[in-house]
Order: sequence, then structure tokens, then C-alpha cells
Amino acid sequence: MADIDPLNLDFAKRHPDTFAAVLGRAEAEEIDKVVLALPVNLRAAVAARLPSVHVARLLQGDDDDPAEWLARAEFEDAVGLLSRLPRERRLALVNALENPDRKRRLLRLQQYPGHSVGALVGDVPMRIGANADAADVLAELRTIELDDPGPLVVVDKSGRYVGIVDRWRLLMANPPTGTVRDYVADVAALRPETPIEVAAELPDWHTRNWLPVVDHEQYVLGGVSRARVFTALQEHDGMRRHGGVFGELFADLAHLFGAALDAMLAGRRTQP
Repeated sequence: MADIDPLNLDFAKRHPDTFAAVLGRAEAEEIDKVVLALPVNLRAAVAARLPSVHVARLLQGDDDDPAEWLARAEFEDAVGLLSRLPRERRLALVNALENPDRKRRLLRLQQYPGHSVGALVGDVPMRIGANADAADVLAELRTIELDDPGPLVVVDKSGRYVGIVDRWRLLMANPPTGTVRDYVADVAALRPETPIEVAAELPDWHTRNWLPVVDHEQYVLGGVSRARVFTALQEHDGMRRHGGVFGELFADLAHLFGAALDAMLAGRRTQP
């Protein structure tokens, strides 16, 4: 494993959002090399802020144990990293943890019913600290404009959700002043336990094609797109309609089985 420059290491510790944003523009091999050179307790913090394609590749390698990243990371960084992965992969990594308390806390965030928003949680393309300099963020966004990072989630210094960057206001400011907090759109976040049917009725979808999902401590778990919510709603409605027919058939069978069992027991009771 290669060593990392002390200045870069300090930069990664203090400003993981900016560090990951810069690193994400490098070649895949260089990204892998830098992340794996970080101390284990910092890898999740940086990896959770990289584009999803890099996260998936990093966690599929044989050079390290990704579960150890979760075990040694700050809790919010572990949650952030898991939010970038498919549900099955998340559960496999969490179940590989040896610390029972951390495993329990992370599993509680991952195991949501299929009819809830939590089962649909996907990627958060980029997180930006609320106290980041607005001019620096705009300059960075312009360098990656062609790659469209998607919704820009703003978090406070502890990683809790603040809002989403109002990119139009940021772009129209000439030049922007202050911090990113001054350019935040107050977009209500969803809870993972919210039923899909309830989420689909929110008026926010008239103006938003993506909404963040946060836990009860306001940590960002990921997000859901409008298309994914309405597709899941259609699938759920279809299963429920079929379930009504199958449910009636099952009830009839249960009634017949119960009647047959009663008759059999009654026959045994009348035997000498």
C-alpha cells in the first residue's frame, strides 16, 4: 500500500467533501490508489463522497476489507457509504461487522419494508458542507458541469441535513459571496419509514425530481427519484390487486382446512 502525503492526509481529515470532489475527477486507478493509502478510519469518509461508480469499484476489490471501513469510520460516514450501495450489498457488509452495537444501529437504518421509501433509497451524488465558501463551490461545479453531479445536498459540520443547493441562485450570483448556507433551498426530506403511497402524494414532486431521505437524527441516508417512487407505486398497486384475489383463495382454503380438522378431531373424541 502506498503512503499518502501528510498535507493531503490533513486535507482529507479536515475537508473530506472537497478532497473527494477533487479526487473524483482523477482516473480510476489513481482514485483507488489514494483511497487505499488513507488510514482505514478515513476511507469511508472519502469513499462515501465519491461518484457511485467509483464506490462500487472500490468495494469490489480484493485489496482490503470494506467491512473494516465501516467498523472504523465515524458513524455518519459509515451510513453515508452504505447509502451509495445497492440494498443487498449494504446488508452483506453490515452483517460482516463484528461490533454488535454498530451492526445493530446500521441494520436498523437499512431494513425497511418493501412498501416504504427506505427500500428505494439510492445515491446522494454530492454532499457539500454548509460552511464551504460559495465562490469555491461554484468554481468547482463549473469544472464538472458536463458530468452533472445531480442534486447537491448540504450538510452541517456533523453531517446532518440542511437542505439542497439552489444552483440557480448560486449561478446568478456574480460573484457569489458568503457560504453555501446562503444558497440553500429549503427542501423537506423524507423519512425512510414513509409508505411509498404517502410519499407519492407529496406536492414536492411538482417541482422536484429527487428528494433526500434522512433518518431521525437528520443524517442523510440517500435519496429517491420521482420516477423510482411512482414506478414502485405502480408495482405495489399491481401486487396488491393480485394479492386480493390470492388472499380470498387462501382464506377459502384455510376455512376448508379448518372445517376438515374440526371434523377429524370430533371423530376422534367420539371413538371409545
